[in-house]
Amino acid sequence: MINTHVNSQSAYYHHLRLTLLGLAKSIPQRVLEVGSAAGQSLTYFKEKGSKFVAGIELVPEVAEIARAKPEIDEIIVGDIQEVELPFEPASFDLLIAGHVLEHVRDPWKIQTKMLRYLRPGGQFIGSLPNVRCIYVTLPLVLKGRWDYTEEGILDWTHYRFFTKHSIRVLLEGGGLRVEHLKGEISDPKFHFANAMTLGLFEEFFAFTYNWSAFKA
Repeated sequence: MINTHVNSQSAYYHHLRLTLLGLAKSIPQRVLEVGSAAGQSLTYFKEKGSKFVAGIELVPEVAEIARAKPEIDEIIVGDIQEVELPFEPASFDLLIAGHVLEHVRDPWKIQTKMLRYLRPGGQFIGSLPNVRCIYVTLPLVLKGRWDYTEEGILDWTHYRFFTKHSIRVLLEGGGLRVEHLKGEISDPKFHFANAMTLGLFEEFFAFTYNWSAFKA
């Protein structure tokens, strides 16, 4: 079980990731987010015109913040590894899982569970940390260091680690058609280095990968 003793006011639970949400095609009528935090993504889509938005959030205090937002239709408190969702199969147009699958013991099983609620042709957007980033690889190669941290790529709550290649394998193994798989670079000097190398070394500069995929 993931530790739920956290600061519910942390920016981690309130950040609106427009880089990820911008991958959504048109305005989905029904949105399901796993790891919905304080509900900022669900509120975003409801304000854009979605008819029904729902989420599942592990941390009770954070889930209550989302529940208090009138735009959100339903918030379920629980661990996606354990709870069954009270929705009809294939009833959502958009599924969101931003930085979720690295926190579960069996990402392949949980992806299958989540996709049960996505309609055929529906869109799945999400993100995973990139363990090939030089923040991780340089200390490992040069110093033999693999130090877990409170947050980031080596967050101590991460069960699994992914590269761009293994993310694609995960998604395609779930029967998804991957449309977009792009690294997100936060450090300005890495942005410059990536541009100067024509993106050839993106996998070393990106701290996370965002994807858009569609259910067959």
